[in-house]
Amino acid sequence: MEQSLSRRTLFTRVASTAPQSATRLAVIASTCLAENGAYCRTCAETCPEGAIRFHLLPRGRARADVETDRCTGCGDCLASCPVDAVKLTGEVEPCT
Repeated sequence: MEQSLSRRTLFTRVASTAPQSATRLAVIASTCLAENGAYCRTCAETCPEGAIRFHLLPRGRARADVETDRCTGCGDCLASCPVDAVKLTGEVEPCT
């Protein structure tokens, strides 16, 4: 029977096989609900490293910023975003 792996384990395995020059970081797109006036902080709540912070903007909006020195590229924030505004940067080679 094959052992199931968590998302973090899968991303860690892929990251360890990636070239050292490829840095994986979370990036928040302009489609983010918080930037468009809706209250949403799910990506920050699911980030185990606390790398995503929200800065208040006028008219009840907020901008998500990723602290690059804290982001590990684990991908835990990806599934929590209801509008898929969170992506990972860097090229990663597929697992073999």
